[in-house]
Amino acid sequence: MSVRSTSIVAILLVLGLVAGCEGATPTPIPSCVSAVPGPDVVTVVPSPAPPTATSTAVPPTATATPIPSGASVTPVPVESITSDMVLVEPGSFQMGSTEGLEDQKPVHTVHITRPFYISKYEVTQEQYRRFCVDTPGAKRPQDLGWGNGPQHSLPVVWYDAVKFCNWLSEQEGLTPCYSGKGRFTECDFSANGYRLPTEAEWEYAARGGHLSQGFEYAGSDDVDRVAWYNGNSAAQIQPVGQKQPNELGLYDMSGNAWEWCGDWYSDTYYASSPASDPRGPLSGTERVRRGGCFMNNADAVRSAFRSSDFADYRFPVAGFRVVRNAS
Repeated sequence: MSVRSTSIVAILLVLGLVAGCEGATPTPIPSCVSAVPGPDVVTVVPSPAPPTATSTAVPPTATATPIPSGASVTPVPVESITSDMVLVEPGSFQMGSTEGLEDQKPVHTVHITRPFYISKYEVTQEQYRRFCVDTPGAKRPQDLGWGNGPQHSLPVVWYDAVKFCNWLSEQEGLTPCYSGKGRFTECDFSANGYRLPTEAEWEYAARGGHLSQGFEYAGSDDVDRVAWYNGNSAAQIQPVGQKQPNELGLYDMSGNAWEWCGDWYSDTYYASSPASDPRGPLSGTERVRRGGCFMNNADAVRSAFRSSDFADYRFPVAGFRVVRNAS
């Protein structure tokens, strides 16, 4: 599987495969596994709650000092997943990097032609527990001892992330985007519900969208100002929203937790990617994840860095954020 950092290998050797969040017994990490069908995409009876516009950004944190365990953290309400959606205007950008790994090449122009909303923060433990309560069979996050508070992001498989998107859509009376099951899960991009960002949408937003100032990381060329990584995290996932946001007001796009995207992964996709609104290959064996995590080095938390994993693999530090069409 495409884990491209020795720090990620280290944490996997220590933790093993993370089990279900209801306390199921962990199973060893397989050295080689094949993609298998995941669980059905589920829906629930809607309880509409209209989203609102973006909210005022939290003041940035300029230091790289980890937050003490007993420190007071401003809570991010459960409802903020919809009220704190940030509008991303259409625009063009240079996707990829000339200095990264081969899967980040060639650098190519991408046009995002449709506006979309993206959540200001990664989905948190507290928000995900609401989904678990409402969804039969959903497993609650397990405490692994390295950051599991209500305002922390969480480890989920790709399939659980898309189930959450459908659940959130139906809670607001919107049309779910996902149908099908397992590797045959499909996304209806014309639906008005929540979904995972495409890889191109994710990188465009991480780079600051139409307000981009060309930073290497999401909001700065100084990694310590915007990211939790192995140089400042004290080996802990940190509560969301504690670092400086990027140009769009998005937090933790660099570091803290990996974030699932909707695309299948291909290390050669950039050579044939469409110029407008690319959505990834038509098929594959792994799904894209972006942003790096608290155990990665600074290179892996760059906005251009790519990674991937099996959709049914509960990677210990893979979370997500949601998007929805703006029109």
